[in-house]
Amino acid sequence: MAWLLAFFAAPLLVFLVYSFLTNELYAVGLPFTLEAYADALTSSLNRTLARNSLVVGILTAVITVSVGLPIAYWLRFVARRSRLAVLFLITASMFASYLVRIYAWRTVLGSRGLINSALERAGLIDEPLGFLLYSRFAVVVALVHIFLPYVVLVLFAGMGPVSEGLLESARDLGANASLLWRRVLLPIMAAPAFSAFVFVFILSSADYVTPQFLGGKDGVTLGVQIQQNFIAVGNWPLAAATSFLMLLAFVAVYAIGSFALRRLRLHDIRLES
Repeated sequence: MAWLLAFFAAPLLVFLVYSFLTNELYAVGLPFTLEAYADALTSSLNRTLARNSLVVGILTAVITVSVGLPIAYWLRFVARRSRLAVLFLITASMFASYLVRIYAWRTVLGSRGLINSALERAGLIDEPLGFLLYSRFAVVVALVHIFLPYVVLVLFAGMGPVSEGLLESARDLGANASLLWRRVLLPIMAAPAFSAFVFVFILSSADYVTPQFLGGKDGVTLGVQIQQNFIAVGNWPLAAATSFLMLLAFVAVYAIGSFALRRLRLHDIRLES
């Protein structure tokens, strides 16, 4: 509890106080005011960047969980001898530098990158595809690549209690692959999948590094604006207020999702061994 107060609650409290202080150039002072919150809420730029953040976060989370579910299923029920090797490769990919992976995607998606070069040599395009890099597409692709290993591990752990006997029983009762997923696996995996979704949504929509390197003008998110307010502009109260508004939005997303799971009775499905 002490370390939680020291490393989480105390910095958050200081941050909250900053959001109510009066802005000075690279400094803050009294009196307390709501001016920073008013500026954050009435800024048309903030609203545009918030929409970008929402779209990037939802697309990244939906794609990552959708891709991660079949991979986790394959690891849990199909892979046998290769399971440990694949899990090792997934874990090893997480140790690669964040910036190295972003620069790798700049190489792949650039005008002279692997994709454009391959398409030109195949005669499918006459000039490089401009939307691949410095766009929302590039940001989502890079973030999916970065967060997919974490999601696969979470979903694989969530499938641990699901026995092969349960799936065999469903097949014996006439369930095909589609019915097996809809009526058996997805209800069981609802809570782990929601946890993975929230994890990816929060980190990707608040990220400011990937949008800076790959986003261009269309892929800029609210996290970039907060970083600019802190470092370039020096408006610390506005940056702190915007951060807290984002935090409230994340709490609202989590609360709405948890409420939906409880209403659907999917929040705590327990399997008897």
